[in-house]
Amino acid sequence: MTSGKKQVGHTTSQGWEIGIRRTFTMEAHQAWEMLFTQPVLSSWLDDKADLPFEKGNTYTNKTGITILVSSVTTGKVIRMKWQQTGDPQTSTLQIRIIPAKEKTTISFHHEWLKNEQERDLMKGYWSRVLDEINRQLNA
Repeated sequence: MTSGKKQVGHTTSQGWEIGIRRTFTMEAHQAWEMLFTQPVLSSWLDDKADLPFEKGNTYTNKTGITILVSSVTTGKVIRMKWQQTGDPQTSTLQIRIIPAKEKTTISFHHEWLKNEQERDLMKGYWSRVLDEINRQLNA
């Protein structure tokens, strides 16, 4: 018998997911450019990544993570399939840029994760990316 208690991060429609966001003092176009160029790109993909991030583009990083860009609205949102090395299952990553007056929110939403452990892992992963953006802005 189950308790009926909902687990944090688990949905009936998208399985395990994590959403994490942070607001920075910068314009939206700066946030978009920062995410998809080095050195910030190396914090979430790798230091060799150099692709236009257009629909249909794929990239496999040096640790074996493969991304497939599924949709892009430049400067606003990108969705991609995210596949770990040796894993036949993909998850879905959405990165959004949300302008708010003189600030911009960067949001990562990662869904279809396998379980609570992968959710915790990706929560830490995307938190570190946001920390790196903050470091770059304050450098």
